[in-house]
Amino acid sequence: MQVRSSHDLSSPDDDQAAPPVLQLALAGLGWGLLTCMLCFAILFLTKWLLPPAYWGAHTGLAKFKHEMSLPLLVFWVVIYSPILETFLGQLLPLEILKRLGASRQLSIVIGALLWAIVHFISGGLLHAIVALGSGAMFSFVYLRYRAPGVAVAYATTTFSRACNNIAILIAVFYGLDA
Repeated sequence: MQVRSSHDLSSPDDDQAAPPVLQLALAGLGWGLLTCMLCFAILFLTKWLLPPAYWGAHTGLAKFKHEMSLPLLVFWVVIYSPILETFLGQLLPLEILKRLGASRQLSIVIGALLWAIVHFISGGLLHAIVALGSGAMFSFVYLRYRAPGVAVAYATTTFSRACNNIAILIAVFYGLDA
């Protein structure tokens, strides 16, 4: 065994896997961007297929962009909403369903439907259809990272939501109105 000093360069044999936190952060970023792309695809397809009379109330980020200062909007969209929405949209319902013995697929469907219902009540049919897709994705992410524990699943899903919201916020500021 050879003693090494802290000044020695690391060899390829010393390469270790990325820390779990970094892996989870990168996973959250990837899932968030994938969810954002899915939501915009659903949004554009739904707007193309559904007459405007059925879209519902205009409650997207574009509305809040005019009602809040930019720092408050960023805080709301990037920090507050992901924490609250992950708690109410994934942690509570999916943990209850897990304790009731529901399958993973059923949990994703129920999580997505609950999320769509909340968005239908607050924003109409268009928001509900888009929320159905994002609710399914975020429920999948939560359950995908649930094995190590609730904290890992919650943190990864919350970060994924934050990344999704940042991408949507940027899109709204560039004129893509949800």
